[in-house]
Amino acid sequence: MESYDVVVAGGGHNGLIVAAYLAKAGLKVCVVERQDKAGGGVVTKEVTVPGFKHDICSVVHGSIQANPLIHADELGLMSKYGLKYIVPDIQMAFVFHDDSALIVYRDIGKTCESIKQFSEHDAEAYPKFCDYSRQVIRAGQVAYFSAPPPFGRMVSFLDASEMGREFYRVIMSSGLDIAEEWFESGQMIASLTRWVCENLYGPRDKGSGNYINSFPFFHARGMGIPVGGAGTLSEALIACIKDYGGTVKVSTSVKAIKVEGEEAKGVVLDTGEEIMADKAVVSNLNIKQLFLDMIEPEHLPEGFTEKVRRIKQGNISVMLQVLALNEAPKYKAGGDTNSASNLLIVPSTEELLRELDDCYYGIPGALSPSVFCNSLYDSTRAPEGKHTLYIYHLEPYDLRGGGATRWDEVRQEVADHILETVRGHTTNLGDDNIIGRWISSPLDFYRYNPAWIKGDYNHFPLTVTQSYGNRPLPGWSNLRTPVKKLYICGPSAHPGGGVWGAGRATALVMMEDFDIDFRKVVSKP
Repeated sequence: MESYDVVVAGGGHNGLIVAAYLAKAGLKVCVVERQDKAGGGVVTKEVTVPGFKHDICSVVHGSIQANPLIHADELGLMSKYGLKYIVPDIQMAFVFHDDSALIVYRDIGKTCESIKQFSEHDAEAYPKFCDYSRQVIRAGQVAYFSAPPPFGRMVSFLDASEMGREFYRVIMSSGLDIAEEWFESGQMIASLTRWVCENLYGPRDKGSGNYINSFPFFHARGMGIPVGGAGTLSEALIACIKDYGGTVKVSTSVKAIKVEGEEAKGVVLDTGEEIMADKAVVSNLNIKQLFLDMIEPEHLPEGFTEKVRRIKQGNISVMLQVLALNEAPKYKAGGDTNSASNLLIVPSTEELLRELDDCYYGIPGALSPSVFCNSLYDSTRAPEGKHTLYIYHLEPYDLRGGGATRWDEVRQEVADHILETVRGHTTNLGDDNIIGRWISSPLDFYRYNPAWIKGDYNHFPLTVTQSYGNRPLPGWSNLRTPVKKLYICGPSAHPGGGVWGAGRATALVMMEDFDIDFRKVVSKP
């Protein structure tokens, strides 16, 4: 029987981060991953044609740029293990129905010049909005790379200052509320409203307002393109873990958490084998998998499983298609749009809201794809002169008239409609430019990773009642669980899905419990 100090169930990037920090601290760690490649949603594969590297979920790394894991290189991922990022000057393009375009540059002044074509008022308001957003975020001081405080304590803290109260107002508002407060042009309101949807929110959902405050990040550290694909982050973490003596097991599924004497003692595999953990088990799985399927109720407080069962699932997921191309897309909008690796096609706000309403009722849409061509800046992703394209669109998980299983019937048809939307704004995306194509429906996302219940890579929606100190449940935001020596990380914990590198927060909590000096660990060469 194998035994380690710590066993991590689930080898997504957050689980790998926890393991890497603990391995650097001198602990014997083992990561157990069901896929044949660790990384979860942060994986790059050749799924179309050999030589073309495609991201199959995560595609750009923004939030993690502010994490000390990256900007202070605490694990040496950049200095020792080859992780590299490119941060383009053109951060984002929003293309409208008439093929006009709003370009977001790292430079605020250049961005304002682009906004000015739609509204002088909005161009003048934008720098003030960015400054306001920074102040609101600073006033909130909600931890993103360490465990958040209980929600009630956070609200009490916020109520002590004017900007703190403003932060609370924003997080209780919708993205559409905030966009309409600041801007007047249909283009700016539609752009910000569409941006909110990137986190699988509906822009009228209360709680989505704070996501707009991430917009100024474009002008700070910026969105980073990982050289070689998103999966290079996971590969660097795996190299770090192994360098410090850790183990990463792939094609190995966890069936249960072994609990004895009210403590987590290890994991039980699908094969019946057990891997023991002397100090702790870390779950990088969906909280519903963990507490409803892997731990018997008698090991949990009375009523706890019912609270977990009550966590609300949404119906918004994504349809992804990746293409191998002879040449990069050329947009009818022209100019700097053709140099934008990150682009959103934006209908009117009314059209967007109606399509999202349809999504709630199980009706697929195709009006507003997100389009990424990272090979514009990273030539390692495709053979010389060729390109990769990544297109995704928000779609319902459960379809009207048949539920999720209908996706196997309509996947190709819906993907074709989305591709036609992109083609309508380009001049060169005919069949002769497409070398290969791969499609993943919302149901396929769940099949790939059962932690993504209903195809949700956030695990469950980031509403106010399921965010901050309420995530995964009120009273349990500190990354510990009712089972002693069992910790959590990943999208079920604050701040949710996306590449935040939030596994660092779990490592901090565990080292505190183990009486290990985190600062000394990260200061080691």
